Amino acid sequence: MASCSIPLSVGVVGAGIVGLSIALELQRRGHQVTVIDRDTPMLGCSSGNAGYLSEANIFPPAAPDMLMKLPKLMLDSDGPLVIKPTYAPQMMSWGWHALAAVKGDVRASITRTLAALTTGAYEAILDLASHANAGHLLSRDGGLVAFKNRDALEAKCASLPVFQNYGIAVDRLDAAEIHEFEPALAKDIVGGLMFRNSGRCSNPRQLGLLYAEHLQGNGARLLQDSIESVDPAEGGGAWLRGSKERLRFDRVVVCAGFWSKELLRPYVSRIPLASERGYHLMLPKPGVRLRRPVVFGEPHFAATPMDEGLRLAGTAEFASADAPPNVERATMLLRLAQQYLTGLDGQDGQPWMGVRPSLPDGLPAVGVVPAHPTIQYAFGHAHNGLTLSAVTAKLVASQIEGAGPHAHSSSLDLHRFQQGFARAA
Repeated sequence: MASCSIPLSVGVVGAGIVGLSIALELQRRGHQVTVIDRDTPMLGCSSGNAGYLSEANIFPPAAPDMLMKLPKLMLDSDGPLVIKPTYAPQMMSWGWHALAAVKGDVRASITRTLAALTTGAYEAILDLASHANAGHLLSRDGGLVAFKNRDALEAKCASLPVFQNYGIAVDRLDAAEIHEFEPALAKDIVGGLMFRNSGRCSNPRQLGLLYAEHLQGNGARLLQDSIESVDPAEGGGAWLRGSKERLRFDRVVVCAGFWSKELLRPYVSRIPLASERGYHLMLPKPGVRLRRPVVFGEPHFAATPMDEGLRLAGTAEFASADAPPNVERATMLLRLAQQYLTGLDGQDGQPWMGVRPSLPDGLPAVGVVPAHPTIQYAFGHAHNGLTLSAVTAKLVASQIEGAGPHAHSSSLDLHRFQQGFARAA
């Protein structure tokens, strides 16, 4: 694409935190933005985010040690991972690509890319949020991982050199040190890790709504419509065909989460995107106080202090996006968290479920449709949607403005799933 020096009209498909961040970044660069979503802003997965702006998520999801534990994890009704039997056939391609990501050189490359994106993420989101008068929702007091089992702690600590190699500030804590940071933790916690530069968003939904308010207040359009197709326009640009109207733009960005796959199907084959459903339980009167996000090391989920109480979030359920929620996946978080937080009160707990768009290597998909460069995409962030939202927005905006491939283009482009080992899937 040629370098852009004039304002463009850009249609952004998706009003979750990634789509709104992209729209906001483009607007402040002078472009005319329209955001289209079948729902009102922030009604999807983004609204139930754990609110933890973590620097710890730099590894592919299918770590070798987790693959060894997979049968046990899947049989544990209270475990962090569930794969519904009816959804298993749709996971075959995802599984093959996840196995490919375990290979040493591939895993190292993915980790390097995720670390590079993550270490600049907080500054990027604070910059964007401040532009929308939403910076007050962010804080940076670090994040803890707490363990009751010493073997589990030692296993986690094996990754300390990797974190440190990529400039991620993390300290090992003994029992006394971790209780000093968070006195509410149970007395049998043996230790943990402190990620010093991790952050928190105290109200993810409100953050997105403030983005939407700023967008509209500065001339952007937010439309509620179900987009049925994305088509290149003769002579340049692209069309969005919705159930209500057909709109033409100079550029289109598809960031509709799990539903991006269907919109891109005519242009990119074999996108191994899975429906990874996440649950949370919001506790309005938790009876305990945390100062920062705390991840419970053995059950693999987090407790984050929010403006509205304490949010327990972080499990994974691979199932059809439109299957009824399994509310027990949310309510079980209370009994698990009570083992780590003495006196935790679940009164009036509010369960929630959302569909995470999950790619098997843990990296999002951010790029341009090769044959139709007026169509771009940004989706598949899985557990890192909020954390990487502003970083993603900068990458997309740079490509739209003709800056050429960004530093992570080959790692994030969907073409990565069409190469090498991936062909077998």
